[in-house]
Amino acid sequence: MSLMIEQLEQKLQERKEAWWEWHKKNPQVWNKFEEYTLEAIKTGRKHYSHWAIINRIRWNREIETNGGEFKISNDYISFYARLFHARHPDHNDFFRLKQFKEEKIIEKLKSVDENIDRMSDKIVDLSNAVERVNQKSQLLAAQKNILFTGKR
Repeated sequence: MSLMIEQLEQKLQERKEAWWEWHKKNPQVWNKFEEYTLEAIKTGRKHYSHWAIINRIRWNREIETNGGEFKISNDYISFYARLFHARHPDHNDFFRLKQFKEEKIIEKLKSVDENIDRMSDKIVDLSNAVERVNQKSQLLAAQKNILFTGKR
């Protein structure tokens, strides 16, 4: 499973890099994201939707983006929220973020790996216990044989 984990980590890294390249080509999206988010904070909101912020930007006809079929890809929305949290640590819980799908799968795979390791350990323990029982039964059988026959 470690190969699957490595592939998922690589996929996530590629998504991050693709977003960063797009972000550098379209700084106006970040500027508006930051502006609209700070406006939402000034209204007294403790939490808000990063999707709503992006959708407000999408409706803003002044923004022209470069590099991509869609004006702003849905794949990039959570990256903007994370960037906002990184640049504004005093508001690092303003957006409620989920793990990236790759992170979620990686976490589950690691959990499965841990469970397999624990089960393997239990199987070894059980095998050792069976071996001890077998040895004790052979010893008891030998002792019974001595008792009945008097021969060793």
